[in-house]
Amino acid sequence: MDFSLLLHAIEPKPDRKALEEITVNVPSIARADAAGILRGWFGIVCSGLSYEEAQAFQLGLGTLGCKTDIVPDGDIPSLHPDFRCHLIELSGESIILTNAMNRRQERRRNEFVFAAAGIVERERPVSDYEMQTEVRYTQNGAYTSQVPTRVTKFIEKDYFRIDLFFSREPHRISLEMDKDSVITYGGRPIRMKNRTELLVLLADLASLQPAERMNRGLRELSTETLYPSLQAYEEEIRWAFYRLGAKG
Repeated sequence: MDFSLLLHAIEPKPDRKALEEITVNVPSIARADAAGILRGWFGIVCSGLSYEEAQAFQLGLGTLGCKTDIVPDGDIPSLHPDFRCHLIELSGESIILTNAMNRRQERRRNEFVFAAAGIVERERPVSDYEMQTEVRYTQNGAYTSQVPTRVTKFIEKDYFRIDLFFSREPHRISLEMDKDSVITYGGRPIRMKNRTELLVLLADLASLQPAERMNRGLRELSTETLYPSLQAYEEEIRWAFYRLGAKG
């Protein structure tokens, strides 16, 4: 059986060099892994450890002021597939969500159990052409020429995401936009650059749940890039679900 280390609280975040030092007692974690662990420091420190490794890492993290639980990997809640929408309305005791096919989901507030939102960083492949030098050979010798060559690059692209979780199916309804798309709230289109309107939406969503039933992005009403990947964003939700279950 493999185990994970789950934080009691996301803060404090340890110093990288200090984290590197304690990895020497965990064979499956290299010093070089410390930077990646800190980048994904959103509740689940690491997974796939033997119990002995988890104990050793837990002891080391404790010396850095980071309290953790050792949890079987299979006990960490997984997330349901998302039902994607692009329009949201908050109306009295109802949350109304509409997808691109104009299919409407109306949910009662008492079915709404958790909310997450935030700006996430994502790498996307982009194809382009570059001039590259190519050597060609003829009977008279070799010569070089510049040839257009198709290359794929990865660029970082921020996008904004909302995930709302409900007690009945579909359990997870999400909205997502980047700089080239919009989501609609209260009949008004919102773009990534409209940070004031984005903040209004975040504040209205945050008013619907207590702090322990929302993610950090929503608690902090953050309009900055907070999550380095979708994995980090989702791991924080899974961590929060586990903590809620642990509290009964």
